[in-house]
Amino acid sequence: MPYDPLVSHGVSPSLPLAESYWHATHKPETLPPLNKNISSDYLVIGGGYTGLSAAMTLAEAGQQVALLDANSLGFGCAGRNGGFILSGSGRLSLSAIENRWGYAVAKGMQAEFDGAVNLLNQRIADFDMRVDLVKGPYLKLAHSSKQANLLCDSAKHHESQFNVASTLLSQEDLTSRFGIKGAFGGVEVNGACLHPLKLVSEYARVAKALGASLYYDSPATRIEKHKTGYVVTTPNGSVSAKHILIATNAYTPKRFHDAIDNKQFPVQSSIFVTAPLNDEQRAQSGLTAPMSFMDTRMMKYYYRVLPDGRLLFGGRGAVTGKSADNSSEKQRLYNAMVKSFPALDSIAMDYFWSGWVSVSLDSMPRIFVDNDPSNNNTHRSGSTIGYAMGYCGSGVSFAAFAGQRLAQRMLGTCDVDLSLPLYSSPLKTYPFAKARRLALHGLYQWAKFAER
Repeated sequence: MPYDPLVSHGVSPSLPLAESYWHATHKPETLPPLNKNISSDYLVIGGGYTGLSAAMTLAEAGQQVALLDANSLGFGCAGRNGGFILSGSGRLSLSAIENRWGYAVAKGMQAEFDGAVNLLNQRIADFDMRVDLVKGPYLKLAHSSKQANLLCDSAKHHESQFNVASTLLSQEDLTSRFGIKGAFGGVEVNGACLHPLKLVSEYARVAKALGASLYYDSPATRIEKHKTGYVVTTPNGSVSAKHILIATNAYTPKRFHDAIDNKQFPVQSSIFVTAPLNDEQRAQSGLTAPMSFMDTRMMKYYYRVLPDGRLLFGGRGAVTGKSADNSSEKQRLYNAMVKSFPALDSIAMDYFWSGWVSVSLDSMPRIFVDNDPSNNNTHRSGSTIGYAMGYCGSGVSFAAFAGQRLAQRMLGTCDVDLSLPLYSSPLKTYPFAKARRLALHGLYQWAKFAER
């Protein structure tokens, strides 16, 4: 992978798009670069789900908003993720949030997570977004008998305390439905997936129609604070803005702004897509219709049946960007698929790609604003800077919701409980930030043995 957030100086407009299944089946609109000096009340840096959603929210509120992105539409996470629509973000379950912060906070976080899914569905309906939305079961699978018991207990707790309905599945239930190995039990809920690149294209279409000015292939190379706001420089222009919203997430350069430097860890995830399953493979595997899965491993595998009958299979990627496309990485992921679904042994891998996800130190995403306008002690005349990031790979619905919330916080109109942990404090700084990858390598080596 040519871009590495902890090595490269930043995303260059010349970097190629991922050779993904999404880019093979959809071509996003080409949007112009910034070639002049402009001014705007609000500037959004980052043109993925978060940034475009923030721009939509600001434009709907009648605000002047410009958006910059360093590459073309869909270069980052929006053109690389698996397209899962999940209620949640970060790495913490509702039970884990309850254990750390208490039941009231967990209920508040659940409202935000569910609100993200509701916002996505509402926008798809309101703006007639063509995103290949498909509904089907979502199964969480236990990779050991111990995890099966924990998964069962967690599902019962979520149903009684958070009203999350689910169906418990025994190992026998799974083997009767699927030709799957190494699954010791599971939980099934209603699920949905979409074409993630088409989604970001639709967000861009709507943001433009609402009046936002969008500029791509225009990396922000410098952010300067002035008395009346900020000046952001690009290779061929600049933007003077009173307020800045940073929405670059895992694709943030290693040195960008004090508010976020060393406060998130970009970690690689890899995905491959098979050739379409033939009738025999479908029958033997049980993968006969759109459905999605995730397991309970620390380094999770996730997969879904695509509308055209292919299987998308993903998991943790290489530690460094330069190793992303190594044959050993492809083989490791392919072997994991075959271990679960022996009937798919020898099926062709038609597409393989990798992308970066943003991991926060405490596994909690953040939507944070310095000099928050919603704070009664802050004068609305002052300039503000805010950011949203740290989704830990769960961002198809939540990233756009985070963009909306970030814009609302900048406007001072956010009606949410700002004492919730994703709003109340900034991202924590990683200690010994230069050693993050060394620690990650050690974690991967340990997981190989711990999860056998």
